[in-house]
Amino acid sequence: MTTEVDSRMWTRDSLAEFLEVEMVPRARTTLEPIPSERALSESLGVSRSLVREVLRGLEQRGLIEIVPGKGAYARHPSSAGLARTMRSVLAAKHSAPDDLVEARASLETQTAALAALRATTSDIEAISRALDDFACADSLALRAAAEISFHALIARASHNAVLSTIFDSISTMLFESMIRSLADGGTRSSGADTHRAIFKAIADGDGEGAEVAMRKHIDTTSHPHVDADERLDRLVADVLARTYGPGYALEDIVEEALQRYDSDRPIVRGSLR
Repeated sequence: MTTEVDSRMWTRDSLAEFLEVEMVPRARTTLEPIPSERALSESLGVSRSLVREVLRGLEQRGLIEIVPGKGAYARHPSSAGLARTMRSVLAAKHSAPDDLVEARASLETQTAALAALRATTSDIEAISRALDDFACADSLALRAAAEISFHALIARASHNAVLSTIFDSISTMLFESMIRSLADGGTRSSGADTHRAIFKAIADGDGEGAEVAMRKHIDTTSHPHVDADERLDRLVADVLARTYGPGYALEDIVEEALQRYDSDRPIVRGSLR
C-alpha cells in the first residue's frame, strides 16, 4: 500500500468506498480473492472487526461473495445487484410511490416503441412465451413473475443498453407493484388485454402503436398506493413467503424469472423455485 493510503483515517464509509473502487474491480479482473481480513487490517492500519463489517456490507450489496475458508471474491455485475443498489438509494431518498409510475411511463413507452423497430425473431418469441405464461399462470406469484419478465424482455428488445439497464435497476420495485395490482381481478383482466395490444404492435413493427398501447397499459394498471396500505404490504410478503419460503430476496426472484427465458426454459407452472 502507498503511504497515502496507509495514513488515512479510515471510517466504515471510506473503507467501503476504497475496497469497492480499488479492490473489487482488480479482483474481478484477476479472479483472485480480495486480500484477507488480516492482510487488509495490517496494511491499512484498521481493526479486523471494521474490515469484517465492511466486507459483509459489500456482500449484502452483491459486490462480493465470501466463501468460508477461501476468501472474498468479486462478483460480476448483475441485474439483481443493480436493483438492490437502486432500491437502497431510493429508500434513502424517500421516493414517493407515484415517482415510480411516472418514471415507468417515460421509460417503457420508449422501450416499447424501440422494440417494435428493433426486436429480433428470438426477442419476439421470448416476449410471446412470457405473455403465454402470464395467461396460464395459476398463482399470483407466477403471474407477477411472467408480468415483470414480459416488460423486461421488451426493454431488452429495444437493444438500447442504457434503457434496458435502467429498467433492470427498478425491476424489483415494479415486481412488488405488479403483485399489488394483479391482486385486483379487474386490473388483471385489463392488463391482459393491453399486454396483447402491446405485443401485437411490437410484432407488427408498429412503433407508434406500441408506445400508445404501453402508455394505456401503465395508465390502467399502475396504482401508486400512496396510502401505503399495510394490508397490501402484508399481501406481497405473504405471497412471496408462500412461494419462496423465508429469507427470499426480491432481486434474486426477478433475476431468476428472467433467466428462465434466457435459457429458453418456460416458467414451471405452480412454482418458480
